[in-house]
Amino acid sequence: MAALRRVLMRTALPLAEAAKPAAPSQLVARTFGTTKAASPETPLMHYTATQQATSSINHRIFYVNVVAMVLVYDLGSSMLDF
Repeated sequence: MAALRRVLMRTALPLAEAAKPAAPSQLVARTFGTTKAASPETPLMHYTATQQATSSINHRIFYVNVVAMVLVYDLGSSMLDF
């Protein structure tokens, strides 16, 4: 029991010293967040997509619709017996 107490006392001292705040002369000034705002340059509520971006999105959605229509047609014809 005494050995355990000695080990705890040895580890408690370095931990207590590590918990002390650093002296002001040792603190390093951080520049993160002081030069630029964290918000995006164009807020999303005021965002307007370019014509190229809109065409690209519509092109991708078109193929999703084609796949969905083929799937619905295939499932529908498999359920009906002609």
